[in-house]
Amino acid sequence: MQRYVVWALRWLLGAVFIFSASTKFIDPVGTSVFVESYLATYSLEALMPASVAIAVALSVVEFTLGVMLVAAVARRMVALLSLIVVALFTIVTLLSATILPIGECGCFGEVVSLTPWGTFLKNVVLLLMAYVVWRTTNRDSMCRRDVGILTLAVASSLGVNLYALHHQPLVDLMPYSVGTDLRSQVTKEREAEVSHSILLFRNISTGAVEEFSSDATECWLRDDLEYVDVATSTMPTASATYADFRIYDAEDEDVSEILLARSGRVAWITVYDASAIDEDSVAAIRHIYAVYPSSAIVVLSAVTDVDAALFPNTSIYSVDAKLLRSINRAKVGVMVVNDGVVEYKESL
Repeated sequence: MQRYVVWALRWLLGAVFIFSASTKFIDPVGTSVFVESYLATYSLEALMPASVAIAVALSVVEFTLGVMLVAAVARRMVALLSLIVVALFTIVTLLSATILPIGECGCFGEVVSLTPWGTFLKNVVLLLMAYVVWRTTNRDSMCRRDVGILTLAVASSLGVNLYALHHQPLVDLMPYSVGTDLRSQVTKEREAEVSHSILLFRNISTGAVEEFSSDATECWLRDDLEYVDVATSTMPTASATYADFRIYDAEDEDVSEILLARSGRVAWITVYDASAIDEDSVAAIRHIYAVYPSSAIVVLSAVTDVDAALFPNTSIYSVDAKLLRSINRAKVGVMVVNDGVVEYKESL
């Protein structure tokens, strides 16, 4: 009976690893968004440029361990590695649920959403499973078959990652996927937003502007503050999906709803990394201008060093880098919006 229980636990643990890895390598750039959130939370901003590489490595490790668990390859060693990996995940998720809150963990990408405490409890269960498998597994050696399975697991997971990196995600689970009616979704959320007035006071000694609620009284009584103005603050609903969907013009005005209100097909050229614009990208951009009039083309950029000469008679708007990666994973790409509906995406 013990043998069958251990067998079932090993298979179940392996299946979880494979599923978790699959939700990551179908969209490695989307996974890197979660990785960047962790790096920022742990003050590891220096590793931000490697976020995609970390996302790829994480999915390859999870997939390889999962396949080796299911195929019973080097069982003792793999059981120990699995125990170590799950233990690390458990520690990180405990910190995320307590002193270093991070919100959605991204453990299963965008496929399954778990609260920080739900993620921690899930990892505790997996940790117990991994411990039982490790304690009840005898040491064995790797044969030629095992080496072949290991090589195939690494190569296949790495190959899927690389394909998704050089093209669009195999499955786009972000809220900007093809077929999404952005106009109706964003309009619905904006209409549900709650606006309220706030008082702006300047700290006389530091010059910093402080905000107070409109019914606050202490700000009027403090000698170190001087009144500046009344402003309007807009708060999205707690369940808002597109709260961060903000596109700004040269005057720093939010024009996201104006762009979505445009009728017909509009090509949104996205530039996440201007240095990635090569000869092929330039040729693709020229093709877009040959197909669409300049009035039906806009440029969304997360950087300031975009060569405006590449986009004649075209408005260039500013977008948060994380948002732009959610809209289009490509460093340089295009998204066609038809009457507010996402119709097509492509890497340039």
